[in-house]
Amino acid sequence: MFSRAGLNLAVWGIIILAFLPGDGVFAVPVPLAPPQDGVPISPLWQARQSRLVEAETKARLHSLHLQAEADKTPNMALYDVIHYDIALEIHPTIRRLYGTVTVTAQVVGPSLTEVDLDLSSAMTVSAATAGGTPASFSHPYQVVTVELDRTYAFGETFVVSVTYSGVPVGSAFTWSSHGGSDWIWTLSEPYGARQWWACKDVNSDKADSVDIRVTVPDNGLVVAANGLLVSEIDNGDTRTFHWHEQYPIATYLVSLAVHAYAVFSNWYHPAAGDSMEVVYYVLPSQLANAQLGYPVTIDMLHVFATGFGEYPFLAEKYGHAQIDWGGGMEHQTLTSLNYSAYSPWLIAHELAHQWWGDLVTCATFHHIWLNEGFATWAEAYWREVTEGETAYHEEMDNAAYWGPGTIYVEDPDDGGAIFDYWTSYAKASWVVHMLRHVLGDEDFFAALAEYREVHAYGSATTEQFRDVCESVTGLDLDAFFLQWIYGEYYPQYQYAWYALPAGDTNQVNLRIAQVQTNTGLFRMPIDVTITTDSAVVDFVVQHSEAEQFYEFTVDGQVQSVQLDPEDWILATFQQLSVDVPSSEFTAARLLPNQPNPFNPQTTIGFVLPRAEPVLLTIHDAAGKVIRTLVFEHREAGEHQAVWNGRDAAGQSVASGVYFYRLAVPAGHTTRKMTLLK
Repeated sequence: MFSRAGLNLAVWGIIILAFLPGDGVFAVPVPLAPPQDGVPISPLWQARQSRLVEAETKARLHSLHLQAEADKTPNMALYDVIHYDIALEIHPTIRRLYGTVTVTAQVVGPSLTEVDLDLSSAMTVSAATAGGTPASFSHPYQVVTVELDRTYAFGETFVVSVTYSGVPVGSAFTWSSHGGSDWIWTLSEPYGARQWWACKDVNSDKADSVDIRVTVPDNGLVVAANGLLVSEIDNGDTRTFHWHEQYPIATYLVSLAVHAYAVFSNWYHPAAGDSMEVVYYVLPSQLANAQLGYPVTIDMLHVFATGFGEYPFLAEKYGHAQIDWGGGMEHQTLTSLNYSAYSPWLIAHELAHQWWGDLVTCATFHHIWLNEGFATWAEAYWREVTEGETAYHEEMDNAAYWGPGTIYVEDPDDGGAIFDYWTSYAKASWVVHMLRHVLGDEDFFAALAEYREVHAYGSATTEQFRDVCESVTGLDLDAFFLQWIYGEYYPQYQYAWYALPAGDTNQVNLRIAQVQTNTGLFRMPIDVTITTDSAVVDFVVQHSEAEQFYEFTVDGQVQSVQLDPEDWILATFQQLSVDVPSSEFTAARLLPNQPNPFNPQTTIGFVLPRAEPVLLTIHDAAGKVIRTLVFEHREAGEHQAVWNGRDAAGQSVASGVYFYRLAVPAGHTTRKMTLLK
């Protein structure tokens, strides 16, 4: 049987069956069509669709961005950004943008004579300064190079500015309207910031702070952005909004949302400190819906603060700004949400990003799973806290993915690969889920706390996250991350068992095999639950080989053996039956090994009166199983097996006395042998 066959039937309309080695079958889900009018929408369908739309939209937007991470210049490695001052004039009637960006940075190379900044070639640069004086510049393709006023040495701070204008291309900066009012918003992930402002567009170099000054026509427009609103100045026919983000921020998280918004607030009361405003910028026509749908954000802040540590931007705000695109985007302190989206799963996903993506950002988009996998898992965690463990596992089963592709994004210039829903979101959330079980809750949440502490307001790679988990737990997690992040597919397990009486107890013999052929072997702890007529007993086995054998002693008559009963591993499990004859029969016989003593190998014979399951094992003097020679159904007659004096790992064993044991359903018998070297 398969532990998860058909699990997603409530969410997925079609199950495609594929055959595994050993005549196994696994289910590959195909998305349902949207529900028909009048048919209630499944909450799980709604959750899945919101993530799919978000992933597809981000991938589409990326395809419109003209330059990607691979275009980072060597010059950019020579300085570290301290502060951006972004001053913009937005002219909706002609859909043109005028800007001046002032960059304060520190030299981290030996010396610096010029500075490269990312800026789209659709923008026309009209002036630049360095050290407060006019500077020469060039703007080939997508990079502005500004000559500094002098040579700066390591550790020195410099200031440059770039003045430009133009019409941003692509969808990183969107012009629209609604209800007779202009509607403008930005969405820069992954490489869109350069489409509308000059910057070092590199995740691993967060500015310590950012000022955003936006001037718009004075016709009721409201400008929402990151951080706190410092001032709103009436210039007569225009109005300037000044926002200040005091926390370090990645360039793709800097955002604007401009409209004649209706604005309302709730308040979050943290465990310690002053209350924080949670502010919502919504379409006036959506005000009533938003006032009903958004307050759950406060409950989520409490849940995530308890599980992940206090909200990381507590001195500023959190909130939502409505825009017209699919899904949501976790802009720091002010998430952008589709104007009709009030899904609690979507709200939870984007809020979780404030910790996993904004506080700690993937260092490059190779490692986007550190953002999206954690946020997708956090949706399930939200359900666990509010609805219980069954809801948590239901949500995780909803995100199971059985197909190809590495979670690690091999080509970060491919937007479809970065925002592949199945790998970067769904399967990545299972990595978090599985890691939680591998570590155990106490160590898992301790590792998350340490990860936040070590990389707070910075960036991280998969390896840095792994290192934190290892330092907290003392475990070697190389195999876990190699197989799940850099490998493909998943383990496919087959198992068989039978029980034999052992005095007042029963001995359960279990064989587990990995039969997948499309990827390598996995090293995973597997939960084993044995149910008897008197108890339910849980064990954990460490499995890493193509085939391994285990023995357990339990009280009572064994009724069933289950592997991973709570679905903690992204895997399939197929139980193979072992037929136990019910009629009376003569006992099997174990023959003397030949030769004895022996070196380097000996032959062990046994005779079966009828076809039956057989377990032939080698034990050391203490009784520990060191090698399994036979575990399968054999026909009646005489059989032989050869032992080469090696253990299950293939290592030679020492000279001494060993025992070989033959077990069949009716009982077992043991003989002694001697290895001389």
